[in-house]
Amino acid sequence: MVLWQKECVRKRPLLLWAAILAALVIAVVCGCGGGSGGNILYALGLGSPSVRILQISSAGALIGIDSVSTGASPNAMAIDPLVRFAYVLSSSGGVGLGGVSQYVVGKGGRLTVATFSSTGGTGAASTPVVTGTNPAAIVEDTSGLYVFVASRGTNPVNPSCSPITVLCGPSISVFAVDQVGGTLLEVKQPISGTPPPNCLPNQPDPCPLGIPAAPNALATTGKLLLVAVPGTGQVSAYPFNSSGVLDTTNVVTTTVGGSPSAMALDPSGKFVFVTDPAANTVAAFSIGSSGALTAVGSPVATGTTPVSVHVQPSGNFLYTANRGSGDISAFSLNSSGALTPLSGSPFTVLPGNTPTYVTSGGSGTFLFVANGGTNNITVFAVDSSGALKQVTGSPFASGVLNPIALASP
Repeated sequence: MVLWQKECVRKRPLLLWAAILAALVIAVVCGCGGGSGGNILYALGLGSPSVRILQISSAGALIGIDSVSTGASPNAMAIDPLVRFAYVLSSSGGVGLGGVSQYVVGKGGRLTVATFSSTGGTGAASTPVVTGTNPAAIVEDTSGLYVFVASRGTNPVNPSCSPITVLCGPSISVFAVDQVGGTLLEVKQPISGTPPPNCLPNQPDPCPLGIPAAPNALATTGKLLLVAVPGTGQVSAYPFNSSGVLDTTNVVTTTVGGSPSAMALDPSGKFVFVTDPAANTVAAFSIGSSGALTAVGSPVATGTTPVSVHVQPSGNFLYTANRGSGDISAFSLNSSGALTPLSGSPFTVLPGNTPTYVTSGGSGTFLFVANGGTNNITVFAVDSSGALKQVTGSPFASGVLNPIALASP
C-alpha cells in the first residue's frame, strides 16, 4: 500500500484514475472472489513436471480436462482457503533447492500462472520462488495470508550445496500471499547473531529459518505452525506474528513418539492427528493455546506403513493411506478427538496398487487415493457411516507418473 502525503488538489484526478485502473486489474485477476473448483481434483506425480486437472462427475468418475506445467518432481500442493490461488511445491528430486509455482484458480478450477502483484503490477508470468533444499511439505494458513514450506535439507549438511549455507540444512520458508494476484514474496526469518547478507532487508536471496532436524509434515491452526520431525519423534509448534515472522523464542515441542510422518487437523483446528509408519498407528492430540499437544487416548492401529492421513470435511471420519498393506484405514471421530475403527476397515484399494495419498473434495462425498505404483487414482463413495465403496470404473488414470499428492478445493 502506498501512503500518499501532502497531495495537492490538482493531483486528485490522477488518483481517481489510478483507483479505477486498480479496480479493473483486480476484477481481471480475481474475477468474482476466486475460482469454482468444487468438482475438481488436482494430481501431482514425481515423474511428471505438471499438474493434472481432473473433473469429478456426479458419480465420482474422474475425467482429465487439462494440465499445466510446473517445476521438477512436484510433491505437494496447497490451495487458498477462498479457492483464489494454488501453490505447487517442486522438490527437484530432493537433490537441490526446491521451488513453489504460483497459480490463479479460474473458472472450472483451471489454473493460470500468476502474473500480478499489488506492488509491481502486471508483469511476466511468475517463476517458482526458491525454497530450501529437498522440500517436503507446503501449507497455507487458514487466513490465506502466508504459505509455509518445510525443507529436509541434505544429510549430512554439505556447505557446498549452496552459496547460502542456511539453505543446505533443515529449514522453514515463509511467503506472504499477494491478496490480489496470488504471487508470493518471501518473509525473511530471524537469524541469531550477525545475519548473512542474504537475510538483510530488500535482498533477493532466500532466508528461511534453520531448524534442528529434518521436517516431514506441516499444519497450521490460528497463529501456530505445527512441524512434524520423524527423526526426533516430535512435533514443534512455532507461533508466527501478523507479519509472518516465526517466533523462535516461544517454540513448544511435544514428544509424540515413534516417527511422525503425516499430519491432519480436524475442521475446528482443535485436534491434530499424526501417523507413525514405523509403528503402523495414528494418534490423536488436542492442541493447547501455546501449541502444546495432549494425547487423546492411545495410538490406534492402522494398516501397514500409513503415509497419509485425512479428516473428512464434516469432521466425523478420518482415513489413512497405508502404503505397505495397500489399503485404507477408516475411523469415526468424536467431539473429544477420540478415534474408533469403522466396521469393515481397512478397505482394500486394489491388488498391486500402492496408496501414497488420500484426500476428499469439499463435500466429502468421495474419497480419492493416489496409487504410486500404478499411476492411477482409486475413488471411493463415502456413505453416512463413513464406510467406503469403490465407484464404478475405479481406478481412473491420474495423468501423471508416480502420483504422490492430490488436492481438491
